[in-house]
Amino acid sequence: MSNRSLTIATATLGLALFATACADEAPAATEALATTEAPAAEAGVPETLRHKDRAASVMDQPLDGSSVETFTEGLERIDQEGGEQEYRSVMSALDFLLFYDIGARRDKATLYKRLDGRTPTQILEQVKTHRAKTTGKKK
Repeated sequence: MSNRSLTIATATLGLALFATACADEAPAATEALATTEAPAAEAGVPETLRHKDRAASVMDQPLDGSSVETFTEGLERIDQEGGEQEYRSVMSALDFLLFYDIGARRDKATLYKRLDGRTPTQILEQVKTHRAKTTGKKK
């Protein structure tokens, strides 16, 4: 057996022993973790994405602008998980963009596609910047 193989085998054995010791110390925590992870895992969402979603607020999660329905679902999520003030701010920003974004041509579907992948925070910042340019005020 080469030195590298021996090192790998030793590390693997050490990890196995550590995992066994941890499992003996906290079986309730392991069960709780398994029950909270199960619904998202069943939905086919990767574990890394599930953890990322939990860490970010609803205002920092990108909106899906592939269709009016999916964008509306994202807005509903803001209404449910965020506060009333956040929801109203985003809706006001969307109304502003619907009127002033020339590329959207006052069409919700087109506007939502243009905003695809942006977070509500980014949308609010875009409107703030646009308003500052048009009024001559700095942000």
